[in-house]
Amino acid sequence: MNNKILIKKLSGNIEDELKSINFSADYIKTAEKKFLPQTIKIFNLKPAEANILKQSCLSLGFDAAVHRDTITCRCEKSDAILCGSTSQFLKLCENLKKQPFRLKTLSEELQKYLLPKQNYFINGHEFDFSKTYLMGILNVTPDSFSDGGKNYDTETAVNSALQMYKDGAAILDIGGESTRPDAVPVDVQTECNRILPVIEKIKKSNKDILISVDTIHPETIVKAVEAGADILNTVADIKIFESVFDFLKKHKTPIVVTHSDGIPPKPVLKDFDGDIADNLFRYFAEKIDYLKENGLTENLFILDVGIGFGKSINDQFELIKRAGEFLSLGYPVLYGISRKSFISKTFGTESRDKVSQIYAHHLMMNKINMLRVHDVKAHANLQIYLSKIM
Repeated sequence: MNNKILIKKLSGNIEDELKSINFSADYIKTAEKKFLPQTIKIFNLKPAEANILKQSCLSLGFDAAVHRDTITCRCEKSDAILCGSTSQFLKLCENLKKQPFRLKTLSEELQKYLLPKQNYFINGHEFDFSKTYLMGILNVTPDSFSDGGKNYDTETAVNSALQMYKDGAAILDIGGESTRPDAVPVDVQTECNRILPVIEKIKKSNKDILISVDTIHPETIVKAVEAGADILNTVADIKIFESVFDFLKKHKTPIVVTHSDGIPPKPVLKDFDGDIADNLFRYFAEKIDYLKENGLTENLFILDVGIGFGKSINDQFELIKRAGEFLSLGYPVLYGISRKSFISKTFGTESRDKVSQIYAHHLMMNKINMLRVHDVKAHANLQIYLSKIM
């Protein structure tokens, strides 16, 4: 037997690792908090707040990195990066409750981050926050970039929808207007003529199937919800829907908030000047506050970074790589990468489905809550494979 002392990095489940060394079973849950590392970023602190935060961290045996001019208060604000164990962060929350300025509020938000929600609900259906669910794409259009025309007929669209549900889609995302570059805009009546019969027939076939509607028109979502749809999915600025906020509030309609530069999207060649993930993080925080201020406090928000909308190829890869950062906002995170043009431009059209699944694998491993996909069956099989190796 080799008795040499060895050192290795842990990348697995802390609970399993503790069990593997025969650690006391009664103490594992408490010990997890001590051994589980956390590195977080806090935005927009005033110098005094940053100073108190740093000193509070030091008193608990860990540190906070802040703006170099924080100590002299010569900066208007400072972000902070903290690294410690979960146990240390929970103790920090208790300390911050007694501090002035906005630090009590920070304590509350930090505690929400450390002890996240375990589930969320869509029209009575419970979703586990730690899992990934598939949203099947159903384009009832003649001109979508991937499958335009395939499901343009109502009966064909309904059959495709029911098959996607059977294959493992938790949600069906129905669109009646293409948002690809150079797509021809359609009016509300045309859009409704395409999607409403499909929604009604799907619900008649199985009322438990959840349906989201991909639209940029307020009038469409009202008619769609009345026909049985459950979710608003839009790539437009959510402010466009102000006229129907009361309706969405009444029906507690979940809203997919997407980061987008406009419809149809324009090609972007220049990379974002700055940290794009931080920029989108702030964007979502502002949109959530805006929606809550407008009375939608009980609505579920789903956050979509808008892959393919106003972002360079490099920026899109960066957002996929750092997808897990958006989970700390406390709402489900949705990624739509399936067959997007950045994949074809980088790897070729022939490889787009395989590459889509490779990146879907990464997003599933990072516990992204929803994936919007064309090939539901292939992604469902990928989930089965991952469940066997994780």
